[in-house]
Amino acid sequence: MGLFSELGRSVEQFKRTVESTAEETAEFACRACGTRLHADHETCPECGADAVRERETEDAED
Repeated sequence: MGLFSELGRSVEQFKRTVESTAEETAEFACRACGTRLHADHETCPECGADAVRERETEDAED
């Protein structure tokens, strides 16, 4: 059972890492709720707001 517990922990850690990386690379974001998206949408799939815009990159802030 210890092997499966360790495997489960490793999978959860990997899942969190992948989700975090995907969120960081998203090109669009909802200005209303902050949800990050990889494709442009008419409305936010999370909150329904008409506030999806292209994210400003960190380079543009410098």
